[in-house]
Amino acid sequence: MDEQNLLFIGAILSIALGGLSLRLVRQNSKLPWNEAIAAHILCLMFITKGIQNAAFGYVNSDSEGDVWQFWFQLAFAMDYIFESSIMAIALLYPVPLLRNLKQVKIGLGLIVFLALFRLTLDAMGFNLTAIALPGFFYFATAIIWGSVYIRFRLIAKEQQNQSTHNISLLSGLFTTLVLGHIWMWWPGFILQSEYFYFLDPFGQTLTTTTWDYIWVAGYAIGIAAGLTIISVEIYQAVSGNLNHLLYVVSPYFVLGVIGFLIYSQGSDAGFAVKSSTGENVQLWSTFTTGLHFTIIRPLIAMYILLKFNLLDINEKTKPMAKTMSIVLIVVATSAILELVQSIIPINQMISAALLGILIALGLGWEEKSFQTLVSNPSHIRRDLDSKWFPDLKISRKHISRIEVACLLYCLISLLVSFIVWEFDIILELISERSA
Repeated sequence: MDEQNLLFIGAILSIALGGLSLRLVRQNSKLPWNEAIAAHILCLMFITKGIQNAAFGYVNSDSEGDVWQFWFQLAFAMDYIFESSIMAIALLYPVPLLRNLKQVKIGLGLIVFLALFRLTLDAMGFNLTAIALPGFFYFATAIIWGSVYIRFRLIAKEQQNQSTHNISLLSGLFTTLVLGHIWMWWPGFILQSEYFYFLDPFGQTLTTTTWDYIWVAGYAIGIAAGLTIISVEIYQAVSGNLNHLLYVVSPYFVLGVIGFLIYSQGSDAGFAVKSSTGENVQLWSTFTTGLHFTIIRPLIAMYILLKFNLLDINEKTKPMAKTMSIVLIVVATSAILELVQSIIPINQMISAALLGILIALGLGWEEKSFQTLVSNPSHIRRDLDSKWFPDLKISRKHISRIEVACLLYCLISLLVSFIVWEFDIILELISERSA
């Protein structure tokens, strides 16, 4: 299975997760204001992430002409909303940093402005420049969720309870969702390897040196946050205070050591693996970075939605919630088998039998896990001082306007993508910056 097929699978998973969970979030009237806003944004974020994955899939396909510019720009436009969504969620959940209505309006307003500002720069031909603040959301994610994690994970022993445990777990899961792929490059950062510091998006000279520096700085902050989290988790585990987050985070750092040995064989950039890249590096990138982007992220988000009460699972909504989890498990299982089959040739009959067995096992695991998640949800407000969670009166009518704003942004993105394609803005940038 090549990278573009994995991107299309990721698009299916992300859109299925976002669309089905959005319907369930709408029906959950019990959510506090910050959780309701964060849940809406999380669902819409994965819908747009699915569009981005599909767009990059078309960019990587062998298409004639210059229509790839349209898909390239659309992918970046959807990435802007992904980054903005991440920053918005970090400011609101699990612990809201925006403490009153005025702060909510200003904070979310600035985030929306950043997305539109970047889109405007693209339409004007200033794509991939430092003024667009590349990698800024890596800084925001590492600092905000990292600080919340440290605050509640290392809280005084007499103040520890299940809610503080859950808040630190939730912050760590969100950090993993955003930064997990970067953590697999931590040896390259520490040992100053070329594959980490050399950025070559799409094999073209599209970015400036300043843009590259800021982006790598965001990666460095992300790796620092990851190393801090795993160090704290190991210390807490040795002290007898084990958190399941250790099992989630540690594989990324173990894979990073193996990846260092593979990437160091050549001069390829870990940031973008191209068709000219060595076969070993391509396979490793697909099984690690590609798998995280397309499959692991939706699975982490599904766990958060189900485990932390963002979805109200009752007799009426349970069938749709189960459908969502089944779709994700079946598609993810099939994709992983296809990846394995791309390395180890397997007879079609054997492959079909294995697929049936894996899907059956996956559905069995899904049934057990689903029941465990919905019957034993985690809470983040019990036995905590109310000062952590200000009570703001924001109606569901106003919160639902986020969906309209997202739709308008997508329509504007389509228009900007058409302009970029029609006026060959990307091709002109390649010509200018390659000179």
